[in-house]
Amino acid sequence: MITSIATVTLGSSLPSRLEAIAEAGFQAVELFDTDLEAFDGSAASIKQLLLDTGLRAASYFPLREIEGTPLAERQATRDRSARYLDYAVQLGAPMVMMCSATGAQMSADREHILDDLEYLADMAKERGLLIAYEAIAWGRYVYDYRQAAELVNQLKHPHFGLVLDSFHIFARDLPLSGIAQIPKEQIFLVQLSDAPELDVSYLEWSRNHRTLPGRGVFDLASFTAQVRQSGFDGVVSLECFSDALRNEAVADVAAKGINAINNLWFGLDPSGCESPTA
Repeated sequence: MITSIATVTLGSSLPSRLEAIAEAGFQAVELFDTDLEAFDGSAASIKQLLLDTGLRAASYFPLREIEGTPLAERQATRDRSARYLDYAVQLGAPMVMMCSATGAQMSADREHILDDLEYLADMAKERGLLIAYEAIAWGRYVYDYRQAAELVNQLKHPHFGLVLDSFHIFARDLPLSGIAQIPKEQIFLVQLSDAPELDVSYLEWSRNHRTLPGRGVFDLASFTAQVRQSGFDGVVSLECFSDALRNEAVADVAAKGINAINNLWFGLDPSGCESPTA
């Protein structure tokens, strides 16, 4: 397992976040596109920050609204995607994470979707990158990890694989039993977060109420056990969107986060995240 955390999980400046993440013992980070937009420097400068702290970039994310793009907009979408992939290269990130499309204008035609995904995967291959595809809970046509896995399996492109995100799976109350059956080489990234039970939209729930494992209601121990049964042993990343969490001390969140990942991966109580590692 490669331990990672998304920068959006923590508050403070990007250099402070990276320092706390490295001090906690994480091996990698997922860089959000707003990191680059808000940073007073270039992508190369962020890459140097990672090198200085001993971290690697696990992914650059999230690429949105790609598959099923209306034909009149297809070239503009492909140009936008190419720029996004180029930023990933500049950051030294080996992988771009993309979300399933949500727009009402997107096509449901299977061949259209596969054609868009294959084109993106080919662009990634040209740059030595991987594309990790995530079924988000409010996706227009793809909102279940099993649907995403079918697309990955049908495409059979070595540079296009699957994201398994605990939030989107539990938010939709999807069965976990299919996870262990996914070929491990098709899983590129696993993202972990917990959340309280709330009567809000998937979007609101996801963007504002995710939290560290052990602070919510999700059965993350069973989720992680299924992932391990698949044979996956790659990047496992905390991705928690929460203003409350970002207002906590970055060192505390990072320390509790690494403890939570390790506890879950090795079958211990995830509530141990409340006790920072020694």
